[in-house]
Amino acid sequence: MKQTFILLFFTLIANSLLACLSASQNRLFPLGQTSKGLCVVETHLYRTEFRVHGKEVNDVKPAWGGVSYFKIYDQNYTEIYSSILDSITLFEQDHYDSIVGKSFSKGLELAKTYSDFVAAKPHSITFCDYQKSCSKAELVFDSINTTISVQLSNSIKYGVNVLYDTTSIASNFLEYYGSFDDAPAAVRSFKERLYVNSIRQFQIGDKTLTIVHIGSGQMLELVAEGGTYPPGKEYEAEFEFADISKSVFEEPVLHHGHGFDFFIWH
Repeated sequence: MKQTFILLFFTLIANSLLACLSASQNRLFPLGQTSKGLCVVETHLYRTEFRVHGKEVNDVKPAWGGVSYFKIYDQNYTEIYSSILDSITLFEQDHYDSIVGKSFSKGLELAKTYSDFVAAKPHSITFCDYQKSCSKAELVFDSINTTISVQLSNSIKYGVNVLYDTTSIASNFLEYYGSFDDAPAAVRSFKERLYVNSIRQFQIGDKTLTIVHIGSGQMLELVAEGGTYPPGKEYEAEFEFADISKSVFEEPVLHHGHGFDFFIWH
């Protein structure tokens, strides 16, 4: 299994570096909580180009592949437990919800084996459309104290310390942009690159869990549309978000985008 994973990982990276559609996302899909911590399905996926057999050269579709895990985290973002659920071979983006949903179902069954498991209840989802600030979340950069935080509508700031840990959920972002030993320089660098996209909220017992997708990438100028893409306008999801067993969704990604999910208890 380990050799297969390593081969798959480097094959996907090689393809991604050569492809116009190259991107990566490390996602968290919460399952619920046990006394050990927060149970999630975590995916580390890379996007590349998929050329349809027998079609013209320019008939290219986006495709994803990578690895999914069942993980348990404590409230300090420390990984308590991790096991591989699936080595996900390349699949067309149109099948994202279905393919990732299979890993999610496996993870949910594992979580239910814990006697004190409490399932998460989806409460709301909104999209910032890759802005630094919107109604439910804002990125706060403090170059004096060399910190980067997410500030929710409760006005409390939550430090995104995973950005300085190459083994964390943010590893794909750090791999692409490079880790930084100089913290002030890192904050200045990330300030120009980081944006907020989806914001999900779940109820788990008497606690609220918010997951913020933080990403980066290129914003393409679409002259025909008279402006910048994405337009930077907050919007609500067009799909229902009320059933934990149906809470997998495809996160929008910027051109050559790299992103990760960051969870907050409050």
